[in-house]
Amino acid sequence: MSASDIRQRYTDYFVKNGHTLMPSADIVPRNDATLLFSSAGMVPFKQFFLNPATAPHKMVTTVQKCVRAGGKHNDLDQVGFTPRHHTFFEMLGNFSFGAYSKREIIHMAWKFVRQELKMPEDRLRVTVLETDDEAYDIWKNEVGVDPRRIVRCGAEDNFWSMGSEGPCGPSSEIFWDTRDPRYMESDDERWLEFWNLVFMQFHRGADGKLRPLDTPCVDTGMGLERVASILQGKVNNFDTDEFQVIIRDIDARCSPGQSSGNVDLAKALACKRIIADHLRASAFLISEGVFPSNIGRGYVLRRIIRRAVRAGRLLGINDSVLSALYPSLELAMGAAYPELMERRQLIVSVLESEEKMFLRTLDKGLVLLEGIFASGNSQRLVSGADAFSLYDTHGFPLDLTEIIARDSGWTVDVEAFAKIQRQSRERNKASWKGKLTKQDSVAREIEATCLEWEEAGVSSQFSGYDVDPEAKPTAAACRVIAFKSLSNGDGLLVIDPCPFYATGGGQEADTGVITIGDSEGSHEFAVSDAVAMPSGQATVLRLTATSDKQHLFRGGQMIYATVDEARRLGSAVHHTATHLLNAALRKTVGVSVMQAGSLVQAEGLRFDFTSGALSSEQLREIEGLVNKAALDNIDITTARMPLDQAKAQGAVALFSEKYDAASVRVVNVAGLSMELCGGTHLRSTRAVFPFHITSEGSIGAGTRRIEAKAGAAASVWLQQQLEYGRATAQTLGAAQLGVMDKKAQQLVDRNRALREEADRWLRAAAVNAEAVATHSTALGERGVPAAFHILAPLPFNARLVAERACHLRDTEPSLVHVVIQGRAIALSVNAEQLPGEHAAALLSSVLGKLPGKGGGQASLAQGQLETAVAELAQVAHL
Repeated sequence: MSASDIRQRYTDYFVKNGHTLMPSADIVPRNDATLLFSSAGMVPFKQFFLNPATAPHKMVTTVQKCVRAGGKHNDLDQVGFTPRHHTFFEMLGNFSFGAYSKREIIHMAWKFVRQELKMPEDRLRVTVLETDDEAYDIWKNEVGVDPRRIVRCGAEDNFWSMGSEGPCGPSSEIFWDTRDPRYMESDDERWLEFWNLVFMQFHRGADGKLRPLDTPCVDTGMGLERVASILQGKVNNFDTDEFQVIIRDIDARCSPGQSSGNVDLAKALACKRIIADHLRASAFLISEGVFPSNIGRGYVLRRIIRRAVRAGRLLGINDSVLSALYPSLELAMGAAYPELMERRQLIVSVLESEEKMFLRTLDKGLVLLEGIFASGNSQRLVSGADAFSLYDTHGFPLDLTEIIARDSGWTVDVEAFAKIQRQSRERNKASWKGKLTKQDSVAREIEATCLEWEEAGVSSQFSGYDVDPEAKPTAAACRVIAFKSLSNGDGLLVIDPCPFYATGGGQEADTGVITIGDSEGSHEFAVSDAVAMPSGQATVLRLTATSDKQHLFRGGQMIYATVDEARRLGSAVHHTATHLLNAALRKTVGVSVMQAGSLVQAEGLRFDFTSGALSSEQLREIEGLVNKAALDNIDITTARMPLDQAKAQGAVALFSEKYDAASVRVVNVAGLSMELCGGTHLRSTRAVFPFHITSEGSIGAGTRRIEAKAGAAASVWLQQQLEYGRATAQTLGAAQLGVMDKKAQQLVDRNRALREEADRWLRAAAVNAEAVATHSTALGERGVPAAFHILAPLPFNARLVAERACHLRDTEPSLVHVVIQGRAIALSVNAEQLPGEHAAALLSSVLGKLPGKGGGQASLAQGQLETAVAELAQVAHL
């Protein structure tokens, strides 16, 4: 039975038994800051186990995408070396939120296993909690399982809980007899657990005591990969159908006779499994808007990709591996997950960019490590300092250093690395220590107040859509719903209706004025910020300096709110420009372009998108399309409709954003753009003109950023550029702007001539430079003859040192030459005379004794020492 058949049969069975099929939730939990990734099928439903009455359906079935690679659940290092560890896997699940309990799920589960999956009873057994007589009785007397196949286990095996507090209960697990001849004498290895039935019967309080739940629930989880291995007669998950599609592609990409690359067959097989697993994990993470970075989820993704690249290199695949294999992933899983096809260009471009970047890092790191391995260290230990230098300076992760060291029979001083890393972090902390201000405590105070008000049911209605951004501002009458004074003297206010837009959807918040009248007259309060409550049910305004006037705010009173006209218009102009820019990008580059984030402000916009680099011609075309749309003065309309209807009409959604299926707001620029958006917009496109792109560049693997200005802000910017041009023309001595380029070219030509003259002088100086001391020695494991040359300390010039090293390499090719002047060091090698020697590796061995940093190529390497060298004695010990 294929993996696809198993998915379908599972969900069909439980739908037939009254469950509602729900799509997989995101791998990135949207409302759970405690988890990096969804690591189990029950993660999206945690809140419903806590409060079953809020569940959208009483019985649910899903196939959940899961990742265990980072945070509390991390299987990354085991992948490829065990039969059943994965970073990405699928969890089949069915859940009850008060509809049924222990008896019903046990009967349903056994019927599914025996009748739908056709598993023979003599290969099955079940476990129950040793004190759960009810579950034992159901299995034995109602289902009819031979009591010899029912095993009572302790709480460590058969009692499940979310944590130290919360819903929990006994579980019953179903096992398969692998009959693996290697493990017939070991129960733990012989029996494979593939389905866990959890009976949520209790709530564990803070005191550790169990109390029965008012509404018992059921949570089950069946690993798809494990079931596939059972039904396909495999002892290893990686031998199942979907994995094998990818692994066969890996085999095809290895050179004939080189399917194991530079490793033995067992290691080669592990490398293929690592690549297959990591391709799945990285593709699904990228499809949900996770991009490689150095923090959080992005760092986990980066580690996954780099681990796969390393495995590919060991197999003899020296180019990108994951991006090349992507079609096989589509073939294996595209039917079940259409987002793999829909977001193909994004996923492939991110993978390709990250792989190419790391391949350069890998090559450099390998050279440096080879230099360390060649240093003759009798302990065969990579020092913490070397490991940290590889990590901090060259971007080489510690775990990869450990793997490569282990493959070469070396170890890494991890404790020393950790100590140096801690010291580095402390230095970084010290650099901004004292910069933390009272604002941080106030931010926490605001967050706590918003949560408090939300729990109390405080709400307001946003009326800002009714405000014409191009009209003169008017004071709107509003009612005070809630007010609180902050510790710094500012105030928090909720009014209804509320014309202020809260920060969200990439758009900055409105500002303005709140006016209150009393017997003493009229009082104004500046609105400096507006934030939405976590649920979005109210907008909370921040008022500046209300401490001496807070007594004026009373619940239910009428006040007047005026939104800052210029800021609202500027935001509307740039938000509308963002939609026009998105449409122009899709027309110029292709519909596969996806928005990856944005920032809309009164002064300008920032738009992140997935694509390769854009040419200057493409940028000019995009600018032209936006300006034409603006000059065409196209009407802009908004409407609310169900999400399915909006998508059917062609509305574009931000793929990493989640929307309310019942009602979304659609912003339509007639005939040009239709997007799901909650921001404020113009009534027509006219005010977007002029539009100008101020910058475009990369911000990460496969992701670009455009910064632009529109409308009045663009006019101001263009005027500034003109003034800069006039000032530059005056400096260059150009009578008109049109001849600036000629004047600039004259300066460039003159500068080039001066540089060439300086280079000639430098080469001549390098030929004639005399060493104040020279020392002959041998370097590296093979004892290659070397000469150290110490130049006079002045004039200090790193280029002179390199030129002198190159001159000596050409005039005395039988030696390795090390030239030092002060802190500058260069090492040269003549490859023809000294085959097999590498300048960067030899320099690394030197820097192990003369502390410093450096790197380079095979024939020349350069660096900088921690302390200056002026005497022969400082290098003679080498």
